[in-house]
Amino acid sequence: MTTDIPAPPIMASPADPQDPRQAVVRALEATGAMVEPCAAGSPALEVTARLRYSALPIASVNLAPLRKEQVAEILRQALMWRGVVAHIIVLDGPDGDWRTVIRPSSAEDAARLADVVVEQLPPVYAAAHRLRTALHAAGLEQPRVTVDGSQGVRDGQWVEVPARRVVLGRIQADPARRLLALLEADTEVASGDEDQLSALPQRFLRIADFVTGVRLTVTLAACGHCGQAAELDLGDLGPDQALRLAEAVAARLPR
Repeated sequence: MTTDIPAPPIMASPADPQDPRQAVVRALEATGAMVEPCAAGSPALEVTARLRYSALPIASVNLAPLRKEQVAEILRQALMWRGVVAHIIVLDGPDGDWRTVIRPSSAEDAARLADVVVEQLPPVYAAAHRLRTALHAAGLEQPRVTVDGSQGVRDGQWVEVPARRVVLGRIQADPARRLLALLEADTEVASGDEDQLSALPQRFLRIADFVTGVRLTVTLAACGHCGQAAELDLGDLGPDQALRLAEAVAARLPR
């Protein structure tokens, strides 16, 4: 049902920040997809991922009850309608989950694919993506902002629990202090000498409420090896709250 597209003659360079494949990877990760590492010798633009179909409304139909071949063809046609030419196949994964292989026909198609995916993100995914982008712009890789929900194959059928919340999750002490310093800049909220890990939850509660009106649920998280408190868990937020936090972070970035 699909028309194959010859692979580009060059191979991907994952370390290259301008690599168009990485734009596709980042866009798919914004949908909650689990992207597999680039396999040695694979076509330059090919990406294999376990997709969350509910985060890809480009198809305009419920993909969950369909066969793999139908899903691949519907996605291919939906992308082509939006000006993206790509070869798509859906494979069985080792644990029963479907693996979707996407191979844009050119670097321009890869860039357009990434744009289409991000432009079509449902609200909770869009909020998570905006917050994650703001944190990365601030040089923060933590917290690793995700969404809740789940997916998998049960009794031969694809089952997905839709995402409703933006999950901030865990953050180590050093990036937590950096995020606090960023949010506290140009405010009257004084941190004093509250730099110990045990004092950071209250600092987060104060500054998040003061700057954004967002009420975080912050707890100390124990190390899985020694059992001692080593990180903070920032909990989860609704999409609107996540957007307010993203705007607060972005507003404090250097111009």
